[in-house]
Amino acid sequence: MTPELTLIVLAATVIALGYGFIYPRFAGNDFKRVSMQDVFATAVTLFIAASLYYNSSIEFNWLGFKLNWFWFTLLTYLIIEIPVCLLYAKKHNMKFP
Repeated sequence: MTPELTLIVLAATVIALGYGFIYPRFAGNDFKRVSMQDVFATAVTLFIAASLYYNSSIEFNWLGFKLNWFWFTLLTYLIIEIPVCLLYAKKHNMKFP
């Protein structure tokens, strides 16, 4: 598995667990609770990515740009998460502030 695919699978797995199981049970439609739990999930994702690629010289290709593990993970996470978050908000009637 390529390093890019590893981080994409990691981000997709954390997002699926969060929005599929954890947030509905512990946050419901409360935007503040979902946001706080999502900050934690993002931090866990970045921590796992760091444990795999920190101090490595691996460059990640993101839409033609060369990025390090941090920016690749963060941008990939956001790109995957935004549509999932909007679907979750619609399904659970979550109000944005």
